Amino acid sequence: MDNEKAMKPFFLELMHNFTTIFTLSALTISFASIAAVRFLPEIQNIPPLFTSGNTFISIIQIAVSSFILAFFCVLLINDRFISKMRFWLRLLLLLLSALLIFSVSGIIFNWFPVNNPQIWLRFIVCTIICYILSICLTLLRFKIEGKKYNKLLANYKARKWS
Repeated sequence: MDNEKAMKPFFLELMHNFTTIFTLSALTISFASIAAVRFLPEIQNIPPLFTSGNTFISIIQIAVSSFILAFFCVLLINDRFISKMRFWLRLLLLLLSALLIFSVSGIIFNWFPVNNPQIWLRFIVCTIICYILSICLTLLRFKIEGKKYNKLLANYKARKWS
């Protein structure tokens, strides 16, 4: 089958990436906020994202940032727009775009104090750790699915030649 026919339409892929990124972003921010309040007493005076005003506004802010990142994901991940780019280069560009998008969002939406280098360092480290965990889980899923499909293929070949 032709590659272009096998690809999802751009809008469907964008919406799929958006829902995934939005869900993971909201969960990550929630867990990071809980962990920060629990384990970093000096952060108690900094208002967390979901209490610094209206929770609905915070969710919309995360949604806007997630939509922009989803757009970059569609551009960088599939071969529709950029072909013949190495997998690891795509992942690096995706990490840099995630850092850039959420950094700019943090500044625009005032998610954390921008003049505190320690907060920025923690933000960057947390983003990189989450990204590495995400990559590891994705590669593990690919490996498990590959084994499953190889087993199914072997069973099919055994039945076909029996």
